[in-house]
Amino acid sequence: MRIARLPALTTAVAVIFGCQLPVPAAAADSPLVIGVDHADFANQQPQAGRLFEYTDFFSRQATIHTGDTIDFRSAPGSFHIVALARTELWARSTYPVALADNDGGGLTDIATGSGTNKLVFGPSNFPITGGSHHGGGTIDFTRGFGPPACGVALLGEAACNFAGGADVEILGPEIGVDYATGNLGFADQLVNINAQPGRYHYFCYIHPGMRGVLDVVGNGAGTSTQAEIDAASNAQFASDQAQALVVEQQTNQVEFTGGAPGTRSYTVHVGIAAANNHVAIDEMFPSQPLGLVAGDSVQFLWRDPHNVHSVAFPAESPNLPGPFGFDCGTTYNPIPFNGPPQICLEPGDSQFEVIGDPGNAGPGTVLSNPSVVVDSGVLGGTGYGVTPSAQSWSLSTNGGSTPGAYRFQCTIHDWMQGTLALGG
Repeated sequence: MRIARLPALTTAVAVIFGCQLPVPAAAADSPLVIGVDHADFANQQPQAGRLFEYTDFFSRQATIHTGDTIDFRSAPGSFHIVALARTELWARSTYPVALADNDGGGLTDIATGSGTNKLVFGPSNFPITGGSHHGGGTIDFTRGFGPPACGVALLGEAACNFAGGADVEILGPEIGVDYATGNLGFADQLVNINAQPGRYHYFCYIHPGMRGVLDVVGNGAGTSTQAEIDAASNAQFASDQAQALVVEQQTNQVEFTGGAPGTRSYTVHVGIAAANNHVAIDEMFPSQPLGLVAGDSVQFLWRDPHNVHSVAFPAESPNLPGPFGFDCGTTYNPIPFNGPPQICLEPGDSQFEVIGDPGNAGPGTVLSNPSVVVDSGVLGGTGYGVTPSAQSWSLSTNGGSTPGAYRFQCTIHDWMQGTLALGG
């Protein structure tokens, strides 16, 4: 995930990528570097509404000895939550990243925007040390937007540790910034691998499908060299990028069903995936304004299975709610990107719930005026396995809709913007 607003502790991901940042060189005795995401400044231009997010590890396989150290190196501006476990499926079932709100609140469990259950964010959105396939561990709820709780030497943190077996280590949100300066840069997170020989997995919790295989071998067995990792990574990146460019071009088309103007249903794609989910194209499609007349409608589709987005009008309005917050039952307290959050509890609950913005307008809402806040809320892709969930939302127009430019954005990735141009 790449989000445009981060705590003052770090920086804003939406800063224009103006120059190529050098990739730190690895010394001969350095930990093995595995890339998390990838810099691609030609296709990471949020100021132009374009951004390829490489939901991929570079590379997807590594072989090391017991006792070796891995450096998970995050690309500039990236946002991921790396975890290690013997089995990813077990880890995800024990520490879910997202689930449907179904705690018996009745109508208060339902999001206004989607018309289905609110999207609750689980414990794996935070660092968890000493976890296991059976649960437990220490969850640091103070680090929902980073930095990680271990492994960042520039912050004076000791390396993280992965013991293998039933151990589950969720390293916490890692942001692609240079912690020494606070500017965009490569971020290194060190993990000591103290697992017995066997096959394990590293994966990103917030991007289902972003994963790699870690083979731990005994002394004397061959291991991956940095040169081998780099060669495989270069080939991966070239393939991912080429496939994403094709998908971007194919998707950036005006699509509608129906006949004459005033009877048409247009389609907007709210992000899309490419390269077998190894690239999240965080853009609104089509990029050009859609020309509507009264009677036309718009169907918004969440086509990326491994990302979360929202659609909110009007773009760049200070009145738009934050994308993440606390469930208060009938109300919602957004978490500010700076300053202390206003924590609340749903009536009858003893533990707070962090949820996605539930929205304020259900499917089929009629647009009234370009200045009125109309919000789908945060919807997640199918890859999160949340049931029930929604991946579509719709709006309509009629004779009472004021003509004008209805500008919208994703409140998580606020460079994702589009326009519905309603004629008179």
